[in-house]
Amino acid sequence: MRILQVSREIPIEARGNIVKKSRGFTLIELLVVIAIIALLMAILFPVLRMAREQGKRAACLHNLRGLVFAWLMYVDNNDGDLVQGNAGDNGWVKLLGTLPNEEPIEEQLDAIRNGLLFSYAKMTKLYRCPVAERNEMRTYSTVHAMNGLKFTGSGEVYKKLSEIRRLGERLVFLDDYGEDWDACWAVWHTQPTWWNPIPMRHHGGTTLAFAEGHCEWWSWRDQRTIDYGKEPWIVSETGAGIEKHQPGNVDLMRLQRAAWGSLGYEP
Repeated sequence: MRILQVSREIPIEARGNIVKKSRGFTLIELLVVIAIIALLMAILFPVLRMAREQGKRAACLHNLRGLVFAWLMYVDNNDGDLVQGNAGDNGWVKLLGTLPNEEPIEEQLDAIRNGLLFSYAKMTKLYRCPVAERNEMRTYSTVHAMNGLKFTGSGEVYKKLSEIRRLGERLVFLDDYGEDWDACWAVWHTQPTWWNPIPMRHHGGTTLAFAEGHCEWWSWRDQRTIDYGKEPWIVSETGAGIEKHQPGNVDLMRLQRAAWGSLGYEP
């Protein structure tokens, strides 16, 4: 009996077909893959950008927390007296000309080191927002109510911590422009009007520190606040920008209450 042997060898023509079928993706498949990758990038990039921004905001809040703790330690070591809020010979930082951010970096740092708070907060990086301009060594300011200057349209200026009610609602530090020459942020008390501009470095909001030690990030809702925050410092200071008198601006009223403890006018 003859046993037939079946050849397992694949014909040459069939081999060619297999090679052709295993060469790779078709054009349509490649386009589908590219579209999927583009969709994932469109979804992930905003998430990554937001995560990066939240990290910078957290670092900014950490700096403010260090400053307000230093502020409180100064109070404890000086019989309840508040450190001088405006820059000067006895200020929390030294005075450094009308545009501090234009002074040499080392002089800006010396103004911090020679201030009364530096012995309680000895890292110069605590005095600036992580996303500030490279030439700005100090971007945080106090408010005038905290032993700053009394001016026309201001509210009460405190000298001692014991004079302040509702500490958790009272603003001490906020992220400010490096151009603010006296390191003390001003806002009207007696009318719904801005005085100093307010930067918005963190996703349309501002970081703040309060008198009992906690820190917050406030986002702004009124378009007038957002427009005002986008103005360069010099434009606002010369009065060439948008109208500062803004009745009904909930952001402005919120800051005025935090800075002065109340509104000095009927909203």
